[in-house]
Amino acid sequence: MFNLTFLGTSSGIPTKDRNVSAIAVELMVTSHAKRHPWLLVDCGEGTQHQLLKSHLSPNDLFAILITHTHGDHCYGLAGLLASLGMHGRKKPLTLIAPKAISRLLDTLMAVSELHLNYPIEFMDIESVISNPICTPIKLRLSDEHHLDIDIHQLSHRCASYGFGISQILHKDKLLTDKLTLDNIPNIYWGKLLKSDTPIIINDTSINPHDYKIHQQSELKIVIAGDNDTPSLLVNAVKHAKALVHEATYTDDIRQKIINKPASQGGFDPKHSSSKMVAQFAQTHHIPQLILTHFSARYAPFDDEDSDKPNMGHIRAEAQQYYDGQLVLARDFLQVLIQ
Repeated sequence: MFNLTFLGTSSGIPTKDRNVSAIAVELMVTSHAKRHPWLLVDCGEGTQHQLLKSHLSPNDLFAILITHTHGDHCYGLAGLLASLGMHGRKKPLTLIAPKAISRLLDTLMAVSELHLNYPIEFMDIESVISNPICTPIKLRLSDEHHLDIDIHQLSHRCASYGFGISQILHKDKLLTDKLTLDNIPNIYWGKLLKSDTPIIINDTSINPHDYKIHQQSELKIVIAGDNDTPSLLVNAVKHAKALVHEATYTDDIRQKIINKPASQGGFDPKHSSSKMVAQFAQTHHIPQLILTHFSARYAPFDDEDSDKPNMGHIRAEAQQYYDGQLVLARDFLQVLIQ
């Protein structure tokens, strides 16, 4: 299972209701545990303040992924890293990001005398995707639990990327019917499950692999950075249970911005509309679509009949083109994916 907590859902600048981009992704092997390892996708300004208002423990953070170098996605990174150090962190932290993020951190460390007392395991995205083999990044949490992260280049005003995040669980399951049929007392079942070598039961050597099978389960989500071409994620969303994608504008407002003369402030924002993402998700049969990164012009209320731009307009447009499970993210919303 994944439990997504949206720590920031605004684009460009924060609003009174929304901070800028950050998504916490908890890896839930079981829903009964009180704490879970988690990773952070993007870290806009103020992310560590948002974390203080959440249930997440910084001690359980094991990786940070940065989609691109625009400030609303990375200006909070140095502050968070510094605070982790001041909280006494010692264990390594994986950082997967564009190469420029390393230069940014080096500069901030030099000019602000920032010293981290834990290692940063930095992987620059450009090197990863330029590798001709280009296998997924593997992050191991235990012998039975790991992540595969594949990276996909997107289209934006700067180099931007999307992450396919696959959680893979391995476990052995006892063949209880066979154990019962062979009259193996159940007091030995736990030992058989944990053992890889023969054990002696009632003077007989028993091979544990005769009484258990190996099972593997995989769950994939895709979280995209800023992107004006959803079709670039065609390969990423194969077998994905959910897609998290920006929907900065409704399509009419996006077109107005693009069509306005440059002398009047017109430009190509290189962002997607809710229509564009919804059409893509529908075409590729994605079960769940989570929209985020909304322009500050959209008020948080939901009323598609209002003259004032609001979330009702985003929702209504997406629902015209997508009939799956649609979620419009808001700050501190949690979404369980299983």
